[in-house]
Amino acid sequence: MDFLLSDEKEISSSDYEIRKKLYEEFADLPVSFVSKMRHLQPQVGCFNRCSFCSKFSVCKSEYWTLSTLRNIISALKYTSQNYTKDDLLLSWDRREHRVGVIFPYLNNDIAAYPYLDQYIDLCYKELGVRTRISTVGFSRYNKELNRVHQNICSKELLYALGGVRLSICQYGRVWEEAGENNSLEDYTKDIANFLNIYKPYYEKFGSGSRKMCAEIRFSPLIQKRKVFVFSYHHKMVIATGNYFFISCGEDVSLKECHVIDPYKHSLKLSEEAVLFDEYHLNFEVSSEEEMIQYLDSNLLEVDRVVEVYLFENRDGIYYAINPKLSDDGNYSMNIYPKTDVRNESGYIITERFFLNALYNFKKKRGVRLRDSISNTTFEDTEEVLSILKEYAAYYEEMGKQEKHDYILEHVIPLIEVYIKALKLAGYSSDVFFDKNFTIDTGMICNLGRAIHLFQGLTSFINEPLTPIHERNYGRHCSTMKQENYGWLLGCDFNQTLLIEKLDFFNTASSEGQVSFRKKIVMDHFNDKIEENEKYLYPGEVK
Repeated sequence: MDFLLSDEKEISSSDYEIRKKLYEEFADLPVSFVSKMRHLQPQVGCFNRCSFCSKFSVCKSEYWTLSTLRNIISALKYTSQNYTKDDLLLSWDRREHRVGVIFPYLNNDIAAYPYLDQYIDLCYKELGVRTRISTVGFSRYNKELNRVHQNICSKELLYALGGVRLSICQYGRVWEEAGENNSLEDYTKDIANFLNIYKPYYEKFGSGSRKMCAEIRFSPLIQKRKVFVFSYHHKMVIATGNYFFISCGEDVSLKECHVIDPYKHSLKLSEEAVLFDEYHLNFEVSSEEEMIQYLDSNLLEVDRVVEVYLFENRDGIYYAINPKLSDDGNYSMNIYPKTDVRNESGYIITERFFLNALYNFKKKRGVRLRDSISNTTFEDTEEVLSILKEYAAYYEEMGKQEKHDYILEHVIPLIEVYIKALKLAGYSSDVFFDKNFTIDTGMICNLGRAIHLFQGLTSFINEPLTPIHERNYGRHCSTMKQENYGWLLGCDFNQTLLIEKLDFFNTASSEGQVSFRKKIVMDHFNDKIEENEKYLYPGEVK
């Protein structure tokens, strides 16, 4: 076996020995190692240091050298040829999620890999797979990375891409570290630079989660408050803060609910909703007795009727209020009483403020939230910002100060950055209103180090906290459980090659995803990027 790649006529004896050793290691693994490979990760670590990083990425980085990359691709190619003669030599049996597409990231930001263009080319030509890119961006001042990404967007490599996702959120160093080393102005220009570079891909393939998109992720809006659940005249009462709900019917029973179709974004649930009347209160509930006394002496006017579901995670039960997305938007919250495990009580507002503003904008023009809209201007994007400001003023007037503050401090600044970046990159304002390009993902998930952002409402890393999280990675019926398992072959620190089998249905379990792990240590396998090598993360000032 010569282990040659298609563009090679000969290789050095040292490369031959490395490829032979890797081939022997790979061939000793189950066929699913190649047939269900999900992550082929040529780099580890990330300099953006997001405080909600799902994989606890550290602020240093190692990556495969070009020769290492070629040796690994060769070993994978010849291993796969033992099992299939098809042109598709990797991920050919990953039918649950994107056959023939490889993900070069998990605990890294792949946009900072200095050989990403050659990685994509080799994966496509030698293994027959396309590469999906997901990134928070990189500094426009980094000439090497600019060149790499411009090469990727050449005509030849465009077809080797399996999607490009830009993540925009209020985490990372530019948002979280005060000082002179970064700025939001630079961050905006860096995001615009990335969008501009990848415009040829967007113009060729269009928008979508599997094409080109910008996913906007929001901080959790959490309030730690007492939670009261009691019966009043045979009706069920749920109260926390100045939120107050009474069941429409008497002697109602809430049964534990599960997601039954994880691919339905509007949420398909195992139980029917129980209807509650919501009442507006101008004070915070402090005790059950106070609330009963107030009910006995006041005639309350119903504010609206809401749907209530009972969910349960490892911390105990919680109540989901209006969790489903409708044509009118989403106005949801989740209430968490104390339990034997959950030491704190309170609520999380999961209302989709930005999505709702888009709904109101479209409604004025006679179209639905899910409909496309064209011939807009950037003045229209300013109207969406104005709608958000109107929401903030309304909630302040209604005594929902936390919503007012959140919209002004978290939602509007993020959307302003995004609008400015689209303008600078020369995109049409229609892109902003394209639901397939501008994707509001809602609140971040409780994954990895994000647990501290949820202020004690969970005691467990990776525990789903909302029905949407249950749909994404819960243990009952989630997209992760449907995918079942996949393999990772990746770069690890200290000249180490990492092999892991990832059981995705265990993402939210105490056991964790990894059911098999093997490490191979080889000399001179990796290069390093030091933190003092400037201009890597978006927002870094020159």
